[in-house]
Amino acid sequence: MDYIFRDIITFNEALDIIDKNIGRMNEMETIDLKDSNGRITCSDVYSTNNLPIYSRSQVDGYAIVSEDTKNASLKNPVNLLLSGETNIGEPAVVHPGNGKCIKVPTGGVIPIHADAMIPFEDAEVVNDGIVIKKPIPVFNEISNAGVDVTRNEKIINKYTVIEPRHIAVIASTGNNEINVFRKIKIGIVSTGNELLKPGEKYIDGKIYESNGLSVESELSNYSTFTVKNYGIIEDNYESIQRAVLKSINENDVTLTIGSTSAGEHDMVYKILESLNPGVIFHGLKVKPGKPMVFAKSGEKIIFGLPGFPVSSMMLLYSIVIPKIFLMYNYHFEYFPIHAKTGERFTLHGGYTDLLLVKLLRRNGEYYAYQVRGDSGSISRIMKSDGFSIYNSNEDQLQKNSEINVIPFNINIPEILIYGQYSPLLNKMPYIINSKSIFIEKSYDDIEDSIEKNEGDVYIMNYNNYIKNNNYETLTLKMEYGLIYNVLDYNSISVMHEYSGLYEASRDKIKKCDNIIHLDNNEIILDYVKNKRCDAGIIYKCDIDKNIPYKKLDDIMFYFHINKKSRYYEELHLTIKTLIDNYSS
Repeated sequence: MDYIFRDIITFNEALDIIDKNIGRMNEMETIDLKDSNGRITCSDVYSTNNLPIYSRSQVDGYAIVSEDTKNASLKNPVNLLLSGETNIGEPAVVHPGNGKCIKVPTGGVIPIHADAMIPFEDAEVVNDGIVIKKPIPVFNEISNAGVDVTRNEKIINKYTVIEPRHIAVIASTGNNEINVFRKIKIGIVSTGNELLKPGEKYIDGKIYESNGLSVESELSNYSTFTVKNYGIIEDNYESIQRAVLKSINENDVTLTIGSTSAGEHDMVYKILESLNPGVIFHGLKVKPGKPMVFAKSGEKIIFGLPGFPVSSMMLLYSIVIPKIFLMYNYHFEYFPIHAKTGERFTLHGGYTDLLLVKLLRRNGEYYAYQVRGDSGSISRIMKSDGFSIYNSNEDQLQKNSEINVIPFNINIPEILIYGQYSPLLNKMPYIINSKSIFIEKSYDDIEDSIEKNEGDVYIMNYNNYIKNNNYETLTLKMEYGLIYNVLDYNSISVMHEYSGLYEASRDKIKKCDNIIHLDNNEIILDYVKNKRCDAGIIYKCDIDKNIPYKKLDDIMFYFHINKKSRYYEELHLTIKTLIDNYSS
């Protein structure tokens, strides 16, 4: 039976179906405490000793009998005879009784019969004793045995992911072992005749395999999993079937990558349907990630992920990892931050959008900007600061709408660079790149944003220069020209229609029959180099010396730097230096 996207289900329906079909781990093992970070407890953990184990001093001072000081005052000081001292790591000694004291270090055992400590700084040393001029209460500066944790007290619940703070408590009780669930075994099967291993010599028409490596790396971040990558499997039914069955036999969970769609040569869903019970669902109302498959072989779980990198990674983050953790009865949750959309988002009405976003932190609030591109554009993930799972009823999400974003890390940029692309952006030093985001926009968006004083830097290469007293403006003249296979060109590639370079090039291309709009200079260069078009227009600084070049003109870049930005001085110096270096 073929499941070619029949009755595709919603994101939430998929989560419910997986919940009902996924088994629970019940196998445990006893491991050394030093190896337990990230593992999941299979039972409650109880303390084997009191914490502290013995009553100990919180200060460097003198152990006393508090009753000796009950009438002490400035006018009626109390004299105590120093009758010995203890050292760290030594067992308790017996206090000699009233009228005497013993020197005890921080962490030292409180002598038997002593019931208070007085710090060195609160006692005056006189001859062979000390003088105390105020009453000292019972248990002053003493941590009594068991005041923190008592013997047989439950200290960690079942189904807890062990963290270093847990290990510290368990170790303090004297226990060196802990019972945890065994690791879940995960197999990865990547399919595709087009795939090459990274490091292999490139062959035309092939691509380097990245999905399996990225999925394996992400899963390997979790101490609860063991991951086996079965490598690249050629696109034929028997080869894929052998690899899938081998992974199912050797693992608890199998992830296939590629060949899940509805094409004639897509075979994974057909192979999974031959299992028992087979395919549970095929196809989600999710963008990206529609061709996902979920299947079972007995109690073994199989997730079929699409071959496009963004699709596979977004499904891994949003569905696969949380649901694998459910096998431990552990409810895996991300901790999103609340953000406002810094621009209008493009959505897919009726679908769940798995949105990649750039994040900006500004005045205690977060702003999200959509990282656009197709599901095969793997660099989108690298350029993103986080992702959002958004159930979309409309085709757009308006600017300043509320959205939850799951960050990839805690380093959220604080500098907004907004406007047209400039080659100088590639030369920004790390200190700026690491705390900034660049949002490419058209003239109307720049004009609107600059009036609202939203950005730290605005970059423009339009002729209609904007004057705003809130900004310091630096300028750069850049040469651009024609790269070509033939000068008498019929097809030409240029930047997209909202770029200043396109505007400046209008007269040079208006008689051309075939105008191809591309995103950046590197793509234009590739099109010309591989003879996908006759010519292209790019900045001179990006040319390839092996391709003929002819100067067309110069274009002005305007860098508007916000004088009120907390990074004004740093940005001004950096951009001025880059401009000076380029101009020289």
